[in-house]
Amino acid sequence: MLGISRGKRQGMGMRNPGVWRDMERDKLIRKLKTVKDPKERDKIIWALAGKEKDTLEETPTPVRSGKTDTTPVRGQAPGLPKLPIDTRKLINYLAPAILLFFGVVNLVQAILYFIQTGRIEAAFPQLIMGIMFLVFGFFSIAKAKKRVQGVNADKKET
Repeated sequence: MLGISRGKRQGMGMRNPGVWRDMERDKLIRKLKTVKDPKERDKIIWALAGKEKDTLEETPTPVRSGKTDTTPVRGQAPGLPKLPIDTRKLINYLAPAILLFFGVVNLVQAILYFIQTGRIEAAFPQLIMGIMFLVFGFFSIAKAKKRVQGVNADKKET
């Protein structure tokens, strides 16, 4: 365990096992401060939390060279084809377009119902719903424009 053989540990901590655990914990904390490998850090954190008993044994950490990050980029699943930039820009506007469509449909239905019945009270809930869809649609378009401008800024930097 962390470079200390079983014989040394038995002679030192037989009377007071708490002292041994404290020393082992201090060594793990010191090692945690110096380790750069994220997998090794996770092992040490799990060992400090008492989740795994096998992680207390010291193993040499392989040294990584360069950038070897294999995590997928946000928004891209590993098996999907990469879409062109223009298609990705259009996908940002898909949800706002749906919201605006529902808003217009609800407003038209409310107006037609009002013309048919002549009572605004019956058409009022659908009118409110259509207005809400339109408001959320316009806010979503503003947010999508900001997102697309961010993509354009990233494209110009590279």
